[in-house]
Amino acid sequence: MKIVHTSDWHVGRRWKGIDRLNEIEAVLDHLSRYIEAEEIDLVLHTGDVFDARTPPAEAERLVNRFFVRMGRAGAHMVLIAGNHDDPGRLDARGLLAEFANVHIVGRPRRASEGGVQVIETRSGEKAVVAALPFASPGKFVSALDLAADEGGAYSLYARMFQSAVQSLSQPFRSDAVNLFMAHTHLEGAVFGASERRVHVGQEWAATAQTLPTTAAYIALGHIHKPQKVEGLLPAYYAGSPLQMDFGEVGQAKTFVVIHATPGRPARVSHVGYEGGFPLIDLRASLSELPTHVQKLGPRCWLRVTVPLTEKDPDLNRKVRSLLPNALVVRAELPEVEARESIRPPSTASPAELYRAFHLSEHNTAAAPEVIEAFLRVHAEALEVEA
Repeated sequence: MKIVHTSDWHVGRRWKGIDRLNEIEAVLDHLSRYIEAEEIDLVLHTGDVFDARTPPAEAERLVNRFFVRMGRAGAHMVLIAGNHDDPGRLDARGLLAEFANVHIVGRPRRASEGGVQVIETRSGEKAVVAALPFASPGKFVSALDLAADEGGAYSLYARMFQSAVQSLSQPFRSDAVNLFMAHTHLEGAVFGASERRVHVGQEWAATAQTLPTTAAYIALGHIHKPQKVEGLLPAYYAGSPLQMDFGEVGQAKTFVVIHATPGRPARVSHVGYEGGFPLIDLRASLSELPTHVQKLGPRCWLRVTVPLTEKDPDLNRKVRSLLPNALVVRAELPEVEARESIRPPSTASPAELYRAFHLSEHNTAAAPEVIEAFLRVHAEALEVEA
């Protein structure tokens, strides 16, 4: 059985004022073409298909188009809700999506109520898919539990997650490819942007030891950095198809391709997504920027750092006139030797207070005309208050 694991599309996401719908559309087109060409039997999506609980119509249309394309390709798809999705809306969408062989599990369910999907592929092979959508701490742990013992509440969440995993894994069969999918974060998982590690006791997290040992493959969503979960079984976070912010500069984005047969751990490989714009950190002086314009082109998003000898209030305009795709512009100023802060006495006049502030901020004394302007504004403010 040939399976693709994808996750965390965040369709409809706006970031730093830009709409990345055209990028995710290109990515999903590439993913669709791969599934069609390789005659993939089953697609697993482990949540956060949308970026918001009420996505824009264009985002919904794009996802629906993908569903229809999967149905026409002869592939089945199982999709669970992530923490960004509205589980009720996804469940409602699932009534129609099943006509395209897309099986949606929005809310956590018992195995007998749709929490386990039995899929028969076009070749007659069977997959038993245990699906655990995102379950917020409130689903497992009450406010009283948290108030009584915070550390105990965290461990209770992990125990309840383990109980759900065990219950959903009960229908696994020896004559089928057994798969488990969940949208959660596990202890030790590395976040995509901050690279910080998650530990039980600090965050709501379960442990890798709670994952079912009888699954051929474990598909996970929520973490944007593609990674393998430590352990003997193949268990992977597929990660997001786009670099989500500048904390993910240089991070390769891939989907997982799985070849599975009953009773054996799956064989796993990774294929890079195509169509997304890379995020790039660029450090260059203003005089060097023109040389990067042709080299980089418009199909990327930039964070530009410009070394300066002094502040330039017009820096943003200068950079973006050359590189319109510069989303972040930062000035890199020479380090100034720390100086003892000047704290005027509480009886200081407004002019003395402003002189001290200007010296602290700009490392230079305020010119007389600046002081005069400040005093005029100060007097006008007092008149307004009166």
